Amino acid sequence: MKRFLLAAPLLLATAICTDAAAYCVHNELKDKSITVVQEEHPDWKRQEARFKKTLPPGASQCCEYKNLDCNPNGRPNSLVGLEVSVDGDTPLKCGPVGMPEKGRQVKITGESTLRVVPNPKMDKGSTAPYIARVFNAEKQDVTGPSGLPCR
Repeated sequence: MKRFLLAAPLLLATAICTDAAAYCVHNELKDKSITVVQEEHPDWKRQEARFKKTLPPGASQCCEYKNLDCNPNGRPNSLVGLEVSVDGDTPLKCGPVGMPEKGRQVKITGESTLRVVPNPKMDKGSTAPYIARVFNAEKQDVTGPSGLPCR
């Protein structure tokens, strides 16, 4: 009993300080909302619970990787497809160049971070005013030097 009383504060501190691993989506735009919709869920019973969010400027939302509603395989390295669009009169879909608009998705893992940001190359002739950037669990940008355009 005495050992438990000595160990309890340490266990409590460890539980409080441990961050839950998750994928997160950040809207870093100053004037536009973004809408993020997870691809069709493989389990039809979870279809309505999948990740569907509209994020105002500066907002973010996360999904813990163990949450099977928004990460169907429940693992940190599971791939999840997200349809990301910048809201406006004509929504701009973000995703890999060369993909048809209907199939354009941003793929992330259960521990990734997705950030929608203004395109720093816009004044250098780019046709995409915004880009999506994906960072892995080690905080490395995996979208390349130009990011994923939102067109």
